[in-house]
Amino acid sequence: METLINEELKIRYESLVGKEHLLPIKVTDFYKTKVNEEIDAIGYGGPLYRSVIPTLEKLDLHTSYEARDYVEEYKHMPIPNVDYIIQKYEDRVIVIITELCFSHCQYCFRTYNLSEFQKDDFKVSLSRKVRVLKEYLRSNSKIHEVILSGGDPLSIGYENMQFILSELNEWDVRIHTRAIVYEPTVFSQEMIRLLSLFNVRLVFHINHPYEICQIVKEKIRSMHMCDIKMYAQFPLLRGINDHSDVLIELLTMMDNLYIRPISIFIPDPITYGADYRVSFSRIISIMDELNWKTPSWINSVRFVMDTTFGKVRRENILKIEGKHITFYRDGHQIEYYDLDDGIDVPGDINKMLWKSQG
Repeated sequence: METLINEELKIRYESLVGKEHLLPIKVTDFYKTKVNEEIDAIGYGGPLYRSVIPTLEKLDLHTSYEARDYVEEYKHMPIPNVDYIIQKYEDRVIVIITELCFSHCQYCFRTYNLSEFQKDDFKVSLSRKVRVLKEYLRSNSKIHEVILSGGDPLSIGYENMQFILSELNEWDVRIHTRAIVYEPTVFSQEMIRLLSLFNVRLVFHINHPYEICQIVKEKIRSMHMCDIKMYAQFPLLRGINDHSDVLIELLTMMDNLYIRPISIFIPDPITYGADYRVSFSRIISIMDELNWKTPSWINSVRFVMDTTFGKVRRENILKIEGKHITFYRDGHQIEYYDLDDGIDVPGDINKMLWKSQG
C-alpha cells in the first residue's frame, strides 16, 4: 500500500479507522494492478484510485449537514437484537450475510453500519442467520424476494453460498456484489453454474468503464451464456463518474454485455462523504445531458436517492429552499441538504476518461 498512498496520510487515516468508524484500506491485487496502471498514466487521484484509496480531501472536506447513517437502516430491523435483517418494503428483505468485502470502497454509504456489525464465528452465525431468516420469511407471506448484501455476499465462498441458496429456494434471491471488478476469479464455472441453477439475479456495482477489462468481460459473457439475469446499480461520484460522457461509456458497455442498469444513486450525505458528493443542480444537469444525448436503451436508467422511507426521484421533489430540498413519498416528507457552496468542483474529464481523452 506504501506505493499507493502518502505514508503520513496513511497513518492519519488508520488513526481514524477505530474512533471514526472508517473501514481500513483494503484493495485486491487485481484492482491494485488497474490503479497502478492509472497512476502511471495520469498520476494520483484518478477515478479508480479515488474508489479505493483515501484522499486528504476525504478527511478534511466537510459540509454543513452530515449523518452517520442517513438512511437509518436501524429503523428497519424488524427483529429485536438482529442487525442483519432489514425490511423497508413489504415484499422484500435485505440480509447482511457478511461484513467482509474484497476491497473497501472509500465512498461506502454503509461504513458506520459495517463497523458496528455483530461479528462472531462465521460458520455458526451463518447457520443461525439463515434459520432466523427463514422463520421470519415464513411468518410474512407478502415477502417474495431476499436480497443478499453486505459486505460482499460473494466473499463467503462456494460451499456457504450453496448452503444459503439451497435453504432459500422457496424465494427469489438477488445478490448485490462488486466482486466482478474486485475479484472476478470468484465467478468460477462452479459458482456460475450454482447461481444459474437457483436462478439468482445478480446486481453488479460497477462505477466506471475502466473497471470492465477483458477479464471482467469474459466472466460476464460466461454468466450470460448460462442465462443468469444481470443488472447494475451504482452511485454518481465526484471525480469518478460525474460527467455524462463517463456515464454514457459505462452504460453502453453494460448494454453490450447484457447488463441492465437499474439505478444511479445520489450519494448519501454521510460523514466523510463530502469529497464524493455532487451538488444537486449539477446532478440535474448530468441527468438532462444523459437524457438528451443518448437513446432510450442507455438513458432509461433511473437517478434515485435512498432514504429511510424508500427511494425518491426528481419528480418526488416537493420544494427547494436554498440548500434545503424536501422530497415527498407515501405521506412522508424527506429532508435532504445540498452541499455547501465551493465544495463541488467537477471531476476532470481528462482524468476520468484518460484512455479515450488521449
